[in-house]
Amino acid sequence: MAANEEEIVMTPSKKGKATRIKIERKRRKELDPTQIAHEAGGQHKGLVVGKDIGEDKDDASPQLQLEFKCWLEDAKSGMHIPEGRLIKFWFVDTASYLDRVTTAYEFFRDLVQPHDFPRDYVGFIKKCMKLMQNPMYSQARKVDIELKPLDEEEAPMSPGGEFLVEVGQGLQKVDKRSDEEIAREKVLTTLETAYPNVLSVDDIVQMTSVDTGLVSMVLDELKTKSLIVQMDQGSWMRQVHKDAKTEVKVVKQMPIIQRAQQPTIAIITSNYYEKIAVDSMMEEKTTFMRYKGTGGESNVYTLGYIGEHRVVSTKLPMIGHSRAAKISTGNTTTRLLGTFAQVDHVMLVGCGGGVPHFTDFYKHCRLGDVVISTPNQKGYMYIYCDKVVQDKDNQVQYTLKSWSPHDLLLQRISEQMKEQFEANPDVRPWDVCIEEGLQLLGTQEQDFSRPPASSDKLFMNVGGSDVIEVGHPPAPENDKLYKADAPDHSFWHHRVRAPGRCQRLFTPGLCVPS
Repeated sequence: MAANEEEIVMTPSKKGKATRIKIERKRRKELDPTQIAHEAGGQHKGLVVGKDIGEDKDDASPQLQLEFKCWLEDAKSGMHIPEGRLIKFWFVDTASYLDRVTTAYEFFRDLVQPHDFPRDYVGFIKKCMKLMQNPMYSQARKVDIELKPLDEEEAPMSPGGEFLVEVGQGLQKVDKRSDEEIAREKVLTTLETAYPNVLSVDDIVQMTSVDTGLVSMVLDELKTKSLIVQMDQGSWMRQVHKDAKTEVKVVKQMPIIQRAQQPTIAIITSNYYEKIAVDSMMEEKTTFMRYKGTGGESNVYTLGYIGEHRVVSTKLPMIGHSRAAKISTGNTTTRLLGTFAQVDHVMLVGCGGGVPHFTDFYKHCRLGDVVISTPNQKGYMYIYCDKVVQDKDNQVQYTLKSWSPHDLLLQRISEQMKEQFEANPDVRPWDVCIEEGLQLLGTQEQDFSRPPASSDKLFMNVGGSDVIEVGHPPAPENDKLYKADAPDHSFWHHRVRAPGRCQRLFTPGLCVPS
């Protein structure tokens, strides 16, 4: 009977600069007594430590893997040393794809729990072995752990530093730029957020927390570069770079648009660069700037054609969850629909945050992917979280508002394009549109090129404010459709959009550009 008892065997080895730890299930009768360095007893009975086998030549491909980066602190010098840890999984033959991704995800979550996260190698390896003893992870046949020191450019976010900038919810990194560069970015971003409204110097100082003198110097510099323009009463506004295909008119009142020229589709954006990108897809376009010096009621409309459709695009002048932002957004939308009475369809287009999945490639969303709003099982496509509170029992309570589309034409078209790609991976219909848009945006002062895959950082919240940098889940080995160039191309997802305060409800992780 004892010969058939299952043991958790750990075998250390080396692979180049990496230390490799192999943890696998073995029957007692399969063990070679001469290769056993230690057998645990008591509460750790069933754990076996094998002898170091030196250089390991076993390069069998794992069925699933997870990677994360951390900082090690030298107890003597106090220096921080970056290290990468790669966890590879092999499963029993009966484990389905869903069983694999679920087992790996839960294993990893248990491993990095902050209240008992191992602070040394021995504790880390022991916890991995104890997790393998847990019946919850019985479908994991073998786990390999690679511990590898990282170069400076591979290191995760810095564990400390005086100059910090927020790059995601709860995440900061050291900002080594000069005060002038940081101020320039803050001022320009603030004016872009307010566009098409204007801001006074006092407004900018208050919103950026930058010294008045430095703000004035930055404004003069940005004006020299034709990035901003000074309006009435010393106020400032972001200036759109004009190209040969765009006519810009500043008006006090919108002119009457002939019925034949009335748009039937309205596109609403919330960020400056979103509108620039949308406008690049238009032909025969004219931008009308309805400027009002005070009160924050300026509007910008760009009319043109996308294909055979007459379209109007606009930008919300204020974003956020404040009452003022909601009122401003409501007023902008009301004016849009009142000005263009023939609008039948309204589309919300822009950038958003994806809720990542750390083990399931098909449910994971990467930086640069395209998400098409698609109804869930209840038929809701757009779910807005208006309020999130904690009651006296520390239970989260939230209020949701849901919307459904009148028709699914857009979703059907996008599904057809995705089916074309799945039938022939060499055909990516959306890549043609992206390349055309990038060429048209080449005249802008900004660089709209796709950032390198290495800049797409994924972080996992392991409790409270603790986060670790982890690797993106790779495509399964047997999936030839997505495997070859997954990080270098945008993929399409059909999911529900969840704006508002939903980021407080989704805490597992986030993707940010470095």
